[in-house]
Amino acid sequence: MSDNSKNTQHTAPPSWWTTPLLRVLLSQILGFAIAFAGALSTTALTGQTIHPLVTLLVQGIVAGFIGHRMGLAIWWVPVQILLPPATLIATAWQVPPWIFLLIFIVMLLVYWNTARNRVPLYLTNKTTWAALNELLPVQKGGQFIDIGCGIGGALLYLARQRPDMTFTGIGSAPLPFLLSWLRRLLTGSRNVILKYGDFWKEDLSRYDVAYAFLSPQPMPRLYEKVVAEMKPDTLFISNSFVVPYNSADEIAEVDDARETKLHLWRN
Repeated sequence: MSDNSKNTQHTAPPSWWTTPLLRVLLSQILGFAIAFAGALSTTALTGQTIHPLVTLLVQGIVAGFIGHRMGLAIWWVPVQILLPPATLIATAWQVPPWIFLLIFIVMLLVYWNTARNRVPLYLTNKTTWAALNELLPVQKGGQFIDIGCGIGGALLYLARQRPDMTFTGIGSAPLPFLLSWLRRLLTGSRNVILKYGDFWKEDLSRYDVAYAFLSPQPMPRLYEKVVAEMKPDTLFISNSFVVPYNSADEIAEVDDARETKLHLWRN
């Protein structure tokens, strides 16, 4: 890997600030204050009473915006928006407590990595699958690893395009991993290997291409792992997320709706 690192010191945020639930709580408190202040002001000016469900929806929208500005992942926005009105609806409809437990368990199984490694579930889109295929080595054979493989879409697509290569996916979120395992079983892809576990413990020295679509938080440590373990003439690809103070050797722009950028480091 190219050594573009700089001895630039920066101050890390305090440890309590890295806890997403605390930022959710703070943004909801601010959203509550703003929404209810607006409802009371509207009632005082117009004499019209604002329905509580509307006020709570406004609270959620404001909280979603504030939370995103605080650095919460984008998937928190709909959760923040729906949380206040869902609480009122659940109370009015007397929803059984086990429903909330079931929802919590499902979300835990899907977003397991968010709590452990601050890595939410990002899915690579089909346009990016094709772009990845163009970046694979032209010589026959080779090993590819998807670090945090989600539900396996990219792996299965690439495996069909390049039957001469072996594609490995590793993940530790239970439900997405189960879905990827079932998809591999149904498609019968023989050149796809799935591993359930911690990608930090995976030896990258056997792979010719490593691909990751994670989050900003693990990128510095992951880059260090790539540099330490991957051999010469190998390629590391990061979808969207950069490595601070280590510029990519190349950036491949994907022609999709979100204007995806693939950051490439070549050894």
